[in-house]
Amino acid sequence: MKITNPLIVLGIFLYASFACAAPPSGLPRALAEEVGMSSARLSLLNTMLSQHVEDGRVAGLVAGVARHGKVVYLESMGWNHIEDQQAMQTNSLFQIRSMSKPITAVAAMQLVEQGKMNLQDPVSKYIPSYGGMRVFTDPASPDLQSTRPASREMTIEDLLLNTSGLSHRFGALYRQNEVRSRADTLEQLAEKVSGIPLIGDPGAQWVYSISITVLGRVIEIVSGQAFDDYLDEHVYAPLAMQDTSFYVAEEKIEQLARVYRAPQGEGELSLLPAMEIPITQDPPLLEGAAGIVSSVPDYLRFLQALLNGGELDGERILQADTVDTMTQNQIAKELFPFGTNPNSPMLDRGWGYGMAVVMDAAKSEFGVNNGEFGWTGSLGTFSWADPVSGTSAVIMLQIQPAGAYSIASKFKAMVYQSMVD
Repeated sequence: MKITNPLIVLGIFLYASFACAAPPSGLPRALAEEVGMSSARLSLLNTMLSQHVEDGRVAGLVAGVARHGKVVYLESMGWNHIEDQQAMQTNSLFQIRSMSKPITAVAAMQLVEQGKMNLQDPVSKYIPSYGGMRVFTDPASPDLQSTRPASREMTIEDLLLNTSGLSHRFGALYRQNEVRSRADTLEQLAEKVSGIPLIGDPGAQWVYSISITVLGRVIEIVSGQAFDDYLDEHVYAPLAMQDTSFYVAEEKIEQLARVYRAPQGEGELSLLPAMEIPITQDPPLLEGAAGIVSSVPDYLRFLQALLNGGELDGERILQADTVDTMTQNQIAKELFPFGTNPNSPMLDRGWGYGMAVVMDAAKSEFGVNNGEFGWTGSLGTFSWADPVSGTSAVIMLQIQPAGAYSIASKFKAMVYQSMVD
């Protein structure tokens, strides 16, 4: 069939040029058709994303798609910083928020593989203050004077699964008790968390929580390294994730994508105020649940290592059977359904170690496969990897609310529509 649409022809030309270029970072590149995808359909995807930027809905974004270990789409558009006219780059840096969780989970599972800790170990084995935790008698109306003993101790696995009984870092309970501050160390935060009663018995319910940040403290204790040093040595360096860290160093500030608030009605985007410890400053608090900064090329490498069973470019970070365990649902059936919003549970997904896993594709709003895994971030980042099709995709933008304009959902749908075999 002859293609006459000039936009599609231009798109195919751009993808051909893209495929021939050597990437400065990330995965090898290929033409879409070489790995069973459609250049024309990816061009339509590009048009959809570009339109959101041109319409002023978002400042800018970076999106990448890989299949069978090769990148077929990697585009940046818009601005890192509108006010300073800093253009978005393919290696722009984003606060990935909860997309940090799978990275921390990999670090924990490395130590489990090495026999340095066990999934069923009580957290109190490493942080004594977590022994003898108490539970609010009425979690719906928490009263520090009305508690009971927990039915059992929380375990390392509970931290990975969000079944620990802990609350969310931004939840009213922790805000009121000033549990979280980026000015505190990870040790200080872990101690503050242990001082607040649980909102449920460990293992009794799935609650999106601060658990994996506490797990970061366990990793420090078990490994004998600061959490950031551990990740640098055992995850980022082996995978050549050169732009992933807990903050943006001075020499990379021009790569930083700023965070904007979506307008209400006909207004314009507005810069979100900086945190008390800005993302350009090395923070005392190393939040493994939500504190990491990364780029699309780096995160595609991370996902590809998991798709490869824990190995990339000759560097192994996990054994294949460990990755299989991580990317399978580990939540008991009696705890279903669940989700970050209890009023809108994830009907198609369960939870592995640090990430969501598709269990029933028939209940998904997207064309997905069972076994797909990944997670999102509260500032608009979104990622997944599909072992069935060998595909991974990442989109990064910085917008509040994260779901503004359903950009990530449209991106996902159009990526799947771009697969032709």
